[in-house]
Amino acid sequence: MSGGLGLCMYKKNLLMMVMIFLTGVISLSTHVFIIQNFQAPNFKINTQFELIIAYIIRWCTVIGALIIFIYSKKYWESISLFYRLILFALLIMALTEQLLRFSIMQIVIGYPWKSQGLLLISTYIGYIILSLLITFYIPIISRTAKGKFFKYFEFSILVTILVVIIKKIANSLTSPLISLIPAVDISKVAHLPYGMKIIIPAYITYLEPVIASFVVFYLIEHKLKNFSTLSKGLIMGGLISLTHAGIFSIVQIINSDGDWIYRLFYYGQFLWEYFTLGILTAFSFYFYRRVRP
Repeated sequence: MSGGLGLCMYKKNLLMMVMIFLTGVISLSTHVFIIQNFQAPNFKINTQFELIIAYIIRWCTVIGALIIFIYSKKYWESISLFYRLILFALLIMALTEQLLRFSIMQIVIGYPWKSQGLLLISTYIGYIILSLLITFYIPIISRTAKGKFFKYFEFSILVTILVVIIKKIANSLTSPLISLIPAVDISKVAHLPYGMKIIIPAYITYLEPVIASFVVFYLIEHKLKNFSTLSKGLIMGGLISLTHAGIFSIVQIINSDGDWIYRLFYYGQFLWEYFTLGILTAFSFYFYRRVRP
């Protein structure tokens, strides 16, 4: 009996690994197919407006992180503050591809590893501060009886401001070191369409946000129990898009030239990727649970 149970668990775990692999390949392929085979419409945006959008994107990341923490608060409160801080920071960094993937891919396409390593310092500091503020203060705010929504809203703005300021300070401290690194020869940086030396590392490193997506879904699924699997996937895709700068795709669609359908198709590529990731994550759990022990 125990042998049969062990074999079944092995099959379920193997199925989950296959699902993670297929989810990553299919989700990233929606983006790779478009960027490799189609020409980008001319994109133009006012510099000041672009700065405002950058702040809004950071705010959306904070809101996404807040939703993930609030929906999985019971789990996070079951572990000590130190581990909660570290694990939540790692989870949000992985979901937004800032843990390792972004820097690795920048190095792969030709940017100096030293500058990427230094840039990681401010990135990590920003996410650690974000995690610290959320994991420490949200349990306190959630215990209040009234006005939680407005308190969460005010808190999200305050966190965004603090993270932006602290990251700017960190950047100012690392900038002198980065300036010592020789300037990049743009002619030696890889350009589209990318070859297999770029594509293969892109797929391998994409395991980072895929695994994070599976972890997030596992943590918040109990809050989505009344929804269908497809609806869960769409919610998950929306949450990933919110947390992972999906709003910028909308800005690109609006502020580019040409036929609006083509603009939607091309600049919506990250939205198609994120929603595919969310939907496949939800269905992976659905099929995983259909395997009987």
